Amino acid sequence: MSTSITNRYFYGVGRRKASAARAKFYPLDAEMKITINGKEAKQYLPEFYLDTLNNFFTNIGVNKGEFAVFVNGGGVNGQTDAVRLAIAKALVKSDESYKATLRQLGYLTTDIRQVLPKRPGLRKARKREQWSKR
Repeated sequence: MSTSITNRYFYGVGRRKASAARAKFYPLDAEMKITINGKEAKQYLPEFYLDTLNNFFTNIGVNKGEFAVFVNGGGVNGQTDAVRLAIAKALVKSDESYKATLRQLGYLTTDIRQVLPKRPGLRKARKREQWSKR
């Protein structure tokens, strides 16, 4: 993080699958900077997921400020979605005018789908042994 950060920040939490992200948004007039777990977003996320995050900022029109995100658990896809939700919630706390746009684009909705646990007697959650009549 840069030394120009003030103590004022806005906080947001996002969850997806097994991932949980906490985002701090520092509203600065400087160029936008995103750090995830102490690394730049370019170093932390693969190209495809970085594009997903960049499209998020392009759609809502944010190009200034600094985001410090801490994420753990799950895989890359779940972490990216958790980061996006945490950033969206932090932006809404900073300025309520973002809420309508973010809600319309579906960025404030938590995706609650989880992996179904494996059940006893089955190969996976739903997969069974092949049944034969004779």
